[in-house]
Amino acid sequence: MYSTLLHKPRNSGRFSSLMDLYEQNYMLMRLLAPELRQMGEGEFVSQAPGTLALELRELEHSRYTSTFRLSYRFSPNGARGRSEREPDLAIRLYHDARSCEVMSGLMPEGRVKLRRTRDLEEGRRLNRFLNRWLGYCLRQGHQFGSHQDTPALQPDYCAQY
Repeated sequence: MYSTLLHKPRNSGRFSSLMDLYEQNYMLMRLLAPELRQMGEGEFVSQAPGTLALELRELEHSRYTSTFRLSYRFSPNGARGRSEREPDLAIRLYHDARSCEVMSGLMPEGRVKLRRTRDLEEGRRLNRFLNRWLGYCLRQGHQFGSHQDTPALQPDYCAQY
């Protein structure tokens, strides 16, 4: 007789920890953009004193989700091969499930990562990065949907960086 108590699936703990990470990312994203659902579709920039501008763009809302890209904006020329936007993460926030996950993105090492839905380890890596980055942005004083965000960046504004 096969006992499920003796033979647990190898990924049971990994899946639950990934779901915990999604919940943490949701809470951090809500702190960063408390009025996300009320924000119109488009581009928003948060500029905390002495930091790089943080850009939330391609914001789209559906009944239960908000999907957007989050990145820092660098100069159009790019310093030593650096991308114009980095990291550039495609993120989906599920309002009903109170979770937030990275769908894909350009990571700091310069590679585009397309998350495969069944790859738990890749999901954990991308979402752990998002978790740490959101915490860092909050500690720097970034916030969207408040008096701190500014209109979308214009090309000549980017030349300052």
